[in-house]
Amino acid sequence: MIKSEFRRFFLNLRREMDVEEIEEISDKIFDKLIEKDLYKKAKTIFVYVAMDKEIQTQKIIEKALADGKEVYVPFIENSKMFANRLLNVDDLEEGKFSIKTSYSGINIKDPDLTLSPGLSFDRNKNRLGYGGGFYDSFLKNSKTTSLGLFAKVFESKNLPIENHDIKLDYILTEEEFI
Repeated sequence: MIKSEFRRFFLNLRREMDVEEIEEISDKIFDKLIEKDLYKKAKTIFVYVAMDKEIQTQKIIEKALADGKEVYVPFIENSKMFANRLLNVDDLEEGKFSIKTSYSGINIKDPDLTLSPGLSFDRNKNRLGYGGGFYDSFLKNSKTTSLGLFAKVFESKNLPIENHDIKLDYILTEEEFI
């Protein structure tokens, strides 16, 4: 199976999930995340702003800001993704691809922790993204600890991998930490 077929399958699977189910899974992931040393020790966190039925990150962003952590969100310019500082949740504005972002102009290259979205993952910590290569490029050029947030139902046995794909350091689902 090629990546485009995997993407189509997991996008359809996500579309079929109830919003309430995603919220419940997201809440469980949030509870597990904030207890992890990865989160507790991180002073700077780069986190995606969830869209559609991705694992929700609003509570993570709000908690990190309340905990005094520097929070960064994706900002896309000239086909490259940057981690732009978010000072307040109310500062989020629509950016490229309708992704909420920060226009603060303050960015970081090596955040302590990067929380990554995706469509699927496998036990080897491979991640299937959306096909833009933004996270692979960012992770390749950053000294950060990467953690993918996924619903357990999106686990694959073996994902198709290409040379430019970057493995995650860790994966967190509502059931386990890999």
